[in-house]
Amino acid sequence: MKKNVLLILLMGISITFLASCSGETEKLTINSPELQLSAEGPLFEGANTATASWEFNLSELIGKSEAEKVSIKNAKLTQVEIILQDGEELPGIEKMVFEMTSKNTPMTRLGLYEGKIESGKPFGLSLASKQEKLASAFEDGKITFVGDFDLLEEEYWDDILFSLKATFELEIKK
Repeated sequence: MKKNVLLILLMGISITFLASCSGETEKLTINSPELQLSAEGPLFEGANTATASWEFNLSELIGKSEAEKVSIKNAKLTQVEIILQDGEELPGIEKMVFEMTSKNTPMTRLGLYEGKIESGKPFGLSLASKQEKLASAFEDGKITFVGDFDLLEEEYWDDILFSLKATFELEIKK
């Protein structure tokens, strides 16, 4: 009998502890401004990299005052639109691996596009199902996006530019 009472008491305390740790959260959709992924020439056949940085104030981004402490429980990329901007005699380009990093976040793969990239036409990425440590990137206040693409010609001496818009879902602890 004593063992049963002790077991029930221990289970009750454990359940109470777990429930108190979870807390209430609120989900917010955050859109980046239009950014410019830029690959500076000269570029050569094979893999090349375009980057763009987004600096922001997290409190302003989610509509909280500076005095309120903001704690992000989870973050994930829900949509991204990338468009190759028109340029003079653009080379053939295909495939893109889309990643992001920040001061305290390692490089994280967010998506992949496998196909030919044409100027002026948006292309959709297959988003990664596992997106880890994105919450810490938002807490850093600056995110760097990286697009690795394949150049199909031997060389190209000018810059290649892509426009980028990203949509994230943030889960904020209340």
